[in-house]
Amino acid sequence: CVCCVFVCFIQSFVAMSRVLDRVLKALSQDKCDLNLLRWDLSATQIATAVDEFAVFATSVFDKIAAAKDSPSWDNVCSVMADIETKFYVVDDILTYPQNVSTEEDVRNAARDADKTLSDLYVDLTSRHDVYLAFKAYEEKGEELKGEDQRYFEHMMRGFRRKGLHLEKEKRERITELNKKMSALGIEFRKNLSEDKTTLKFSLAELKGLSDDFISSLDTEGGDDGDGKEKLYLVTLAYPHYYPVMKLCEVPETRQKLEFAYTSRCKDENSTILEDLITMRHEVAQILGYETHAAFVQEIRMAKNPETVKDFLADLSTRLTPLQEKELDVLKSLKRKEEGKEDDGDVTINPWDVSFYLEKVKKTQYSLDPELLKPYFPVETVTKGLLGIYEELLGLKIVEEDNKNENVSVWNDDAKFFTVRDADTDALIGHFYLDLHPREGKYTHAACWGLQPSVALKNGRLIPVAAVLCNFTKPTKDKPALLQHSEVETFFHEFGHCMHQVCSLANKVMFAGTRVERDFVELPSQMLENWVWEKEALARMSGHYETGEAIPDDLVDLLIASRHANSGILTKRQILYATFDQTIHTQEKADTASTFASLCSEICKYPSTPGTNFAASFGHMAGGYDAQYYGYLWSEVYSMDVYATKFKGKIFDKDAGKEYREKILQPGGTRDASDMLRDFLGREPQLDAFLRSRGLDVTDN
Repeated sequence: CVCCVFVCFIQSFVAMSRVLDRVLKALSQDKCDLNLLRWDLSATQIATAVDEFAVFATSVFDKIAAAKDSPSWDNVCSVMADIETKFYVVDDILTYPQNVSTEEDVRNAARDADKTLSDLYVDLTSRHDVYLAFKAYEEKGEELKGEDQRYFEHMMRGFRRKGLHLEKEKRERITELNKKMSALGIEFRKNLSEDKTTLKFSLAELKGLSDDFISSLDTEGGDDGDGKEKLYLVTLAYPHYYPVMKLCEVPETRQKLEFAYTSRCKDENSTILEDLITMRHEVAQILGYETHAAFVQEIRMAKNPETVKDFLADLSTRLTPLQEKELDVLKSLKRKEEGKEDDGDVTINPWDVSFYLEKVKKTQYSLDPELLKPYFPVETVTKGLLGIYEELLGLKIVEEDNKNENVSVWNDDAKFFTVRDADTDALIGHFYLDLHPREGKYTHAACWGLQPSVALKNGRLIPVAAVLCNFTKPTKDKPALLQHSEVETFFHEFGHCMHQVCSLANKVMFAGTRVERDFVELPSQMLENWVWEKEALARMSGHYETGEAIPDDLVDLLIASRHANSGILTKRQILYATFDQTIHTQEKADTASTFASLCSEICKYPSTPGTNFAASFGHMAGGYDAQYYGYLWSEVYSMDVYATKFKGKIFDKDAGKEYREKILQPGGTRDASDMLRDFLGREPQLDAFLRSRGLDVTDN
């Protein structure tokens, strides 16, 4: 009845009001060591809370603007820093469920909240009257020091980069475009996360896949004597896509799957990305920049597109001879596979690449990755990973009981952990691990900072992070077994997690991974090296049936294979980075033709006609626009850090302590280049990175 519906609505509103009130009050206290996050909100509660918080946040910005005539640090800057922290936490509570909830209405409500709160943030931080209050404080000329000085400088820089120093018409146009771009980015990501494309194959069409993989697939037909052939359902999620592309011996199957994968959301997302490119360029032009890339990179380590272009071109040139040799090997393998003469003409197609790269490991290194999987049950890997990070960084990590009243999880798959300092037992932070796929979950691997580590009046807000992965689920006969590449991915994402948790910045602006985008991957990439070290592998592996260690000869083959295909694989990263730079140094772009042209030029094999990888290139709508080069840029530094400080002493506690103190704890409170020089004791060098790709550096 209508009365009952009204009562339920009032109860929901009151419940949400209490949650919001609890969070805001806790963040106003002198100290907060609580996990303020909760994940049991209904779609209605999320929508209600968004409206409530919008009113609250607007009132705070009104107070800042009203201080223009008598500005001080306390009534302008301190108030802004406080509302930024509250915005961060509330935003995550209300929007993060879009990545993890099993309820579609909750995911949709969280996406709507994301759009509304993103628009709200654009509106509030684009207020000219708020800018004038900061400008009035600047004109007082008060002396600031340390992080406060850096905070104020970054705030003023941010205002200028929003065009708040410009005339009203231009300010309003920038705000309008920023809101449109935010909405388009959310739509782009939604299209990808909700994609449910499924292909059907017969058992013969999946020749080469293991029995374990086949048994993990859903099926249709072939039951109860219905006379239909049994078909296996293959999705485009990582645990399905990559095994088929690497191991399936039927090229037609790989071709169909690769076409579907690189056609995901092609119609809708191609248009969205091309609209984003045009809007980004217009904003850059209004602000006085030649291109969007110039606007973005001004505040990155690289500083400008010319430096990025030279970096990518130089790296590509160095790798070309190695890439050509590796492609010749792939062609030789394909000739043999097809029974052709040694000089027979063959073409490496996109659906061939992963398959023959895998064959290289088997033929040149006698390494079958499937033989390693039994030694990497996910529970053993997780225990070993946590132990390695504990020892290296001086931490103590304990899993909490999900039934604990102070623990809130979004799904039983998610596990919650507490991190303490190993020496003092002081609480440092918390994190979640959610490692297996399910309906509606984010489909890749990533880490989120859900609650930042920031200073309160007389204490700190304890950070909370979350690592999401999509490793193959356990079956009734076997636990979840990981490929070695998945172990590497796990280490990578957990590196981001530790960056979030170990941060000791005072302002949310600099908390955790809020560093230069072309530096942010370093802490995660650096720790990937541990999965290639024999001593570390011994700690994170053990046969799922017997507990036996990986045989030494298999470990040796694995380590030797690290350089396998490095020319081809690095060139692929150069392709993605060059594509990103190309589309963001022009006014508009045909993304499909641009990607196809660059793929042939850089990778030396074509993209599949009729597809558009860019439509599923989530980084282009996920905050990496004009910044994808950062993966390679930061990897140069990460290899230098590893080679200089940890190679040959991967469990050196003194080096680990220094790394935690000089790289992880500062967050964004220092320029990345300064942190690197301080930690390395010199300027960074390229040599270690080149060696990691199997290149000779004697002539450098």
